Formats: sequence, C-alpha cells, structure tokens
Amino acid sequence: MDNKYTKLSALVDSTFKIEKVWGYKFKMWDKDNNKMLVSETWVADHRKLYDVDTDKGKLDISSAQMGQILEAWFENGVSNIVGKSIYVKSNGKPGMEIRYFLNRAEPAKAVLGGTDVAPPPDTNVDEINLDDIPY
Repeated sequence: MDNKYTKLSALVDSTFKIEKVWGYKFKMWDKDNNKMLVSETWVADHRKLYDVDTDKGKLDISSAQMGQILEAWFENGVSNIVGKSIYVKSNGKPGMEIRYFLNRAEPAKAVLGGTDVAPPPDTNVDEINLDDIPY
C-alpha cells in the first residue's frame, strides 16, 4: 500500500475496507506552518487519532469513530475489524458541524457481484397490506 491519504468526507455514501490499524497518535493541524504536528504522547490541543490503512488509502479515525467501527463488528465478545468493510454516512452539514456515521457494510449477495455494499436503510420495517386494516 502506498502512502496515499484519504478523508472521511471523500468516502461519504461509499464503503472502505480496513486493512490494518497501526494504533494511535496525537495530531494537530498547524495552520500557520501548513503542516500536521504529530506526537506519540498527549500534547495540549492535539487530538487522539488512529492510523488506519484502508483499500481507499490511509485514514485518520477519531476515538469516537473507532468506537463506532468496533461496536458495528462486535460479535460473540470479539471485535475483529481487519478485513471488514465500513459504510460512511454524514449529516450533510458543512464545516465544523459535519458528523460522520460509520456503519457495518454487509457483504453483497452473489447476484450483485460479491462486492461490499451498504445495508438497505429500512431492513427492520414490516410491510403492511392496507387491505388488512379493518377501517
């Protein structure tokens, strides 16, 4: 894998597959010098970000977002996320108000070519036949 970086905003309404999680570092964007400041230990104003290799490039994931991913793939007391696909949604707001939602992407059916796709949005909705309503 090369060192191509991506960001969640480029992945909205699509999936990415986790290839490796390197751990976390503390990072802060230095606007004045136009560079990322990185530390192995906590530093004031830095954010704890997980360094994740994906099939779409390297990605920085916050602790809250990593929690969403781990919870999405939690099964029988284990949450192995390597090799798993994540579907990215957002609240659609711009700038600092944007929020990302990272959900489990279920494997597609064989008729769709076997690639990973997002689960249908209304999978838990029961169909109602209007003719069955007595009034």
